Amino acid sequence: MTTRTTFRITAVATTTLVAALALTACGSGSGSEAADKPSASASGSASAPATGDPAGTGSGSAAGSGTGSGAGKHSPGTPAKSTGKSTKKPGSGGTGGGAGTDAPCTGANVKLTATPVSRPINHILLTATNTGKTPCNAYDAPAVAFSNAQSPIAVDKDTIPQAVVSLAPGASAYAMVRTMGEPDGTPSYQAGQVVVFFRGKVGMESTGRSAYAALSKGVAVVDAQAASTYWQPDLSTLASW
Repeated sequence: MTTRTTFRITAVATTTLVAALALTACGSGSGSEAADKPSASASGSASAPATGDPAGTGSGSAAGSGTGSGAGKHSPGTPAKSTGKSTKKPGSGGTGGGAGTDAPCTGANVKLTATPVSRPINHILLTATNTGKTPCNAYDAPAVAFSNAQSPIAVDKDTIPQAVVSLAPGASAYAMVRTMGEPDGTPSYQAGQVVVFFRGKVGMESTGRSAYAALSKGVAVVDAQAASTYWQPDLSTLASW
C-alpha cells in the first residue's frame, strides 16, 4: 500500500515537472522570436518615418537613415549637415543686370556674325555669341570698322542700355550698324567683312582680341555716315533704330 501511494506521488510530481518544463520552453521560444525580430522603427522599412522628433533622437527623422543605431542623432535645433552642392543654375541668356563677373567679351570668347538686313536698308545686324564656359560682359558699344586700316565708325549715344549686357555661355548680344545714310554725293565703297573691337569695363578703350565676320554680300559704306548702336540684350530694342 505504501509502495502504491509512493508511486502515485512520484507520477504526479513527474507530470507536474514535465508541464512546467513545457511552459518554460514555450516562454523561451516566444521571447527569442521577439528578440530576433527587428522592429519596424529599427529597420525603417515597415512604417513611415517620424516627422516630429522633439527629443532629437534621429531614429526616423530628417536624417532619413532609419537605422536606429544612433548614427544620425543630433541635438534639437541643429541643422542637417550640408552637402555643399548647389542647385542653382546659371543664367541661360543675355541680361541687363550682369552675372557677377567683370570679364569682358572679346574675340577670344565670342563668335561674331554680321548679317545684312533688308529693312531698314543699308543696315547690318551684328550678333556676338558667348562660346566660352563662363559669363562675359559686352561692355558699351562695338568698335566697328570695315578694315583694320580704318578708324571705328561713330556710336549712337541714344542707344545706351539700362545696364551692362552680361552673356551666359551660349547667350548673344546684338548691335545694329548703319553703313550709310541718304545719298548726298559722298562716294561709297564696297565692304565684304566687318571688324569689331571690344570695349573694356572702364572707358571706351578696346580690349582683348578683335573679331571678324564675313558678309554674305558686299555692302556700300560711307564712313562719315556710318554708325552703330550699343550692345543690346535682345533684338526688340533694335526694331525702331
